[in-house]
Amino acid sequence: MYSLNEIEEKILLATELNLSGAELLEDTERAQQVCNGIGAEWMPSWLRWLISFLFPTLVLAADIHDIRYHLGGSERDRKNADIEMLINGIVLARNQYGIFDPRRYGVMFVMLQFYFKLRDFGSFAWNGGSENDGAY
Repeated sequence: MYSLNEIEEKILLATELNLSGAELLEDTERAQQVCNGIGAEWMPSWLRWLISFLFPTLVLAADIHDIRYHLGGSERDRKNADIEMLINGIVLARNQYGIFDPRRYGVMFVMLQFYFKLRDFGSFAWNGGSENDGAY
């Protein structure tokens, strides 16, 4: 669980980078309850911690994604949430590392792998009970 100060820092960075879904973090109470770093809620906390530790650049994209999955909706909403996470992850990698830094492309590659896993297995964590028209 993040502290209020950590959530506020995430809001500032997400807004500064114009990340899609940044406004979702403004409900700080929900963000504190839902955001858990990188990984599904059912995963052991030590594993989520390890993945988040290895790829800290992508944690903010995962936090926004956690809220999207919590909000739920249609299958189209889930696909859009996964694409949003991919794009946000790429924006974060580009912001964190310079154009000639190989880590930039390594993090982008890892984000792409996360995206593929979400498309394959994200439906298990998706809150599909909400009535939603598919638009953000």
